[in-house]
Amino acid sequence: MREQTDVSRELVIWHEFDGPGDTSIEVLEQLCREYSQSHGIQVTPQVMNITELESRLYDVASTGEGPHMAFVPADMTGFGMRSRYSIVPPEICNLVESFGSESLVSMQLEGQQYGVPVLKGNHLVLYYNNEIYPEAPASWEEIRENGTELISKGIIPIAGDFEQPYWFIPFLTAFGGWPLKEGRPNFLNHEMKLALQFVYDQAEEGLLESMNGSIELLERFIAGEVGAIVCGEWIFNYLDGQLGQKLGVGSLPSVQGRTSISMSSSIGLVYPNDSLESELREDILSFTSFMLSEASQWAWGTQVQRIPIHPAVLEQLMDTVSYTRRELISLQKGSRYIPISPYMNAVWKSIQAGLQLLLQQGVSIAFHTMEQTYWNELKQDNSLREKVEQ
Repeated sequence: MREQTDVSRELVIWHEFDGPGDTSIEVLEQLCREYSQSHGIQVTPQVMNITELESRLYDVASTGEGPHMAFVPADMTGFGMRSRYSIVPPEICNLVESFGSESLVSMQLEGQQYGVPVLKGNHLVLYYNNEIYPEAPASWEEIRENGTELISKGIIPIAGDFEQPYWFIPFLTAFGGWPLKEGRPNFLNHEMKLALQFVYDQAEEGLLESMNGSIELLERFIAGEVGAIVCGEWIFNYLDGQLGQKLGVGSLPSVQGRTSISMSSSIGLVYPNDSLESELREDILSFTSFMLSEASQWAWGTQVQRIPIHPAVLEQLMDTVSYTRRELISLQKGSRYIPISPYMNAVWKSIQAGLQLLLQQGVSIAFHTMEQTYWNELKQDNSLREKVEQ
């Protein structure tokens, strides 16, 4: 028998929603309803775009306003004290460890467990229309070889949201770069300039175009105006529903013989504004356990084709899904976990500021803007500046 929901007791959970391609909200809303009905407490998801979610979480300590939980990519674990995250208690850590998974570390900051992984993936892949590319182009040299013919037909060879740092990282890794080195920011360097120059050159040749990743990129790919796109595993469910057998999945094209390595991350629960110190602690932990249950994990894996953290559920999925989906999941193995660091918010803002100018104003201005933005970010955050100066 279902319990009557006590609307005077409510858990609020923040989650991103970035357009029609973001189908994950469907399962989150379903699971919140199921939990509300079976446990007699209202669980309310509040959705917003990723920029607003990041900003509101980052400002929790200063505003004093936050939800009981947020369902976020692992890098937002790095907000730490700024978001006043509660530390995950041992009973939840033990539950995740009982899966035989090493995923807990993906939501740790400086040795503290600030988040609980629920899903994994979030890696970038190459989606291609197999009526345009019979198979995934393995390199940018292949893209260039076919580019003139495709452009003459009005087809853009490849596109992505290259004003977003996450999309840009595979170019940086191809030239040997990474945002951090030995835990400190290390992106304002020669490798960054090479990556910027490469992206700029591909765009100048007409081989690459940057588009808004939430709407335009998906719409034009589905319409057959773009041969292939760089995008995340999180969008597979939507593209599969739109393109069916025309959809192919492959690894990111190599750059001048070098492998492009995507970031990947967990997606999980954090507890802002010291929520686990509130009177709703047991309800919050109960909902967390519910999200880690085999039934909930199976819902994520089958209804919106995300990658569950529960290995037994994932193994069952791999035995039943299509070849394309298995390839999508397998491509995570070549990725590298996103850094969890208090520096990363400043790093992301700096890279994005430069990328927004790159294709219009060139490499020098883009790089200089990254430098300026980074130092401005440090000036506004004394604790980070002191760490850098140590």
